[in-house]
Amino acid sequence: MKKILVYTLFLLVVSGCSVLTELSAFKKCEFRLYSFQDPAVCGIDISHRSSWSDFSFMDAQLIGTNLLRGELPFDITVNVEVRNPGTSTAAVNSIEWQAYIDELELATGVLDRPIELAPSGGLAIVPLKVHADLIEYLEGDNPQAMMNFAMNLLGAGDQPSRIVMKIKPSVLVGGQSISYPGFFSISQDFSSGN
Repeated sequence: MKKILVYTLFLLVVSGCSVLTELSAFKKCEFRLYSFQDPAVCGIDISHRSSWSDFSFMDAQLIGTNLLRGELPFDITVNVEVRNPGTSTAAVNSIEWQAYIDELELATGVLDRPIELAPSGGLAIVPLKVHADLIEYLEGDNPQAMMNFAMNLLGAGDQPSRIVMKIKPSVLVGGQSISYPGFFSISQDFSSGN
């Protein structure tokens, strides 16, 4: 019985070291904001709108109704590209994330699925689905940042918005979640292209 217990403990330690090596390799990976897709305000796709006149009467009515309720729901998928230049497999079980626009925290969340990257150039696109109520920011201390971001999404902005995603990966070791100590940032300036 002692031999089985010692062998089980040995396997837990070895697998724990392997998992921690994969988490350490993940920290060495290269990250970039790859793309943004499906931006929507109040459920209205705004990806192909270039000015306020592109919104229909029904769109305006829906946005107005939401504003009267004190809501302005915004959704976007932020695709993060991850590349593993190292010599070890990089893997995590989940990623805690925070989304910022011009230093304002927009939303937080957790991507609760494993990601594994092969060594020597393994590549993955990680979709992070961001949902926020923009009314909080339009009424808050810095509504200009949100209006500027909205104008950039519509192709009418004249000042770039800085989008930052902060992530913290975690792994499971013996059924216990172990997070990387601290967040690291991925950023990109976003502008309308004018």
